[in-house]
Amino acid sequence: MVAEEGAKIEVAGEGVSDLRKLQLVELSIMKAFAAFCEQEGLRYYMIGGTLLGAVRHKGFIPWDDDVDLCMPRPDYERFLELAPGALAGAGFTVESLYSDDAYRHGMAKVTSPKMRIVNRAANADRVEDAWIDVIPMDGFPSSAPAIAAHKARLMFWKVMDATADFDYVVDTNRDRGLAGNVALKCLQGFCRVVRPYGSDYHKVLLKTEQALKRYPYQAGGRTINLHAARGFTEIFDVDWFGDGVPLPFEDAEFTAPGNWEAVLTTIYGPDYMTPPPESERNVHNSEVLAEE
Repeated sequence: MVAEEGAKIEVAGEGVSDLRKLQLVELSIMKAFAAFCEQEGLRYYMIGGTLLGAVRHKGFIPWDDDVDLCMPRPDYERFLELAPGALAGAGFTVESLYSDDAYRHGMAKVTSPKMRIVNRAANADRVEDAWIDVIPMDGFPSSAPAIAAHKARLMFWKVMDATADFDYVVDTNRDRGLAGNVALKCLQGFCRVVRPYGSDYHKVLLKTEQALKRYPYQAGGRTINLHAARGFTEIFDVDWFGDGVPLPFEDAEFTAPGNWEAVLTTIYGPDYMTPPPESERNVHNSEVLAEE
């Protein structure tokens, strides 16, 4: 049964695909996250495929298996301070670079033990609890010299991250076209040989955080989602986010950027409402192992 205008939602059970079961667990995490943010007065927004799904499908993109939410850096840091204890009581765990030295991501995650999955998003498979991503949004400069310098700074740390942990952060199996595949092979060879930080990915991620926080959110009128798959494509005007607007998503509502049209056009181009052909749809990377 398909959810109608976000008002109804099928219940996971017999005949429901593993992908849909995963989406429903992720939806439960989203609801807990959003309720906590509302309680504490923290700003957040749907972004990426989650925002696109809300606008185009009024819920998950049917073939998508993850959730992307973002927060302005001040709200993100407040979230990391308050949420671990508060959400633990509801059975959720907040994981971040600051909670675990073995954590390997620049963004935080809120996880649920209700489902265990194999994540195949990179070369090294990993077994994890179901999760949603919570991404910090940082300031970005507006003058041409500052933009060039900041992009070079951030790109340096992204490359250092790859040298420290290539198989964990890069999926070499995804087809990027001839030029992209050749560039990736060159990067892979470079990362095997040039490793200034060895395998100390935690130090590299902390350095990346320092670089990102060089420009405070709202200071320059623009903001960046560095941790997006599309990298420097996701640079936006801060005013596009504002106080946000509620949009239907499955059987609930979540906050979208105030000017979500501009955000989606920046990420996906003006034809974002047209689904890609089946051959170009991202195949989900997660295999369900177990569920409560």
